[in-house]
Amino acid sequence: MYSYMQPTSVTADAVDKSNPSFANPAVAHCCEAWKKAFRAAKDAGRSDVIAGDNAAEVYRAAMPPLSTRDSCRDFIACVAQGMLLGAILEKDGGKLLYAAQVALAAAKSEPNLPDASAPRANLSGSPAKRTRKSIDKRR
Repeated sequence: MYSYMQPTSVTADAVDKSNPSFANPAVAHCCEAWKKAFRAAKDAGRSDVIAGDNAAEVYRAAMPPLSTRDSCRDFIACVAQGMLLGAILEKDGGKLLYAAQVALAAAKSEPNLPDASAPRANLSGSPAKRTRKSIDKRR
């Protein structure tokens, strides 16, 4: 389904590394993807509107998954930056932020959802071996 994006006054040159949001690597990745797609579309002779639409689609595809607490936070930062950039419409941004809120709530209630800063469990061996090792440790 094609969704018409409003033309943005942001140009590829305005999305540069001096932007403070680039301190977040996920936001930097999304913005770089947007910038490359925008420039490629402009180089192909597309209008600013079409180039912006193409770049917006690439920006959204580059956003991190909602799989860990840290990636949820990065996702939120990317949504906010995308809304400022014009890559994400406000109405869509609200829905994306709600999805991130739900994912974060689930992450807090589920101990199995990893946090990138948390130490990883040793998952070597079969489930039966891990269970036996766990039982042996308790003895």
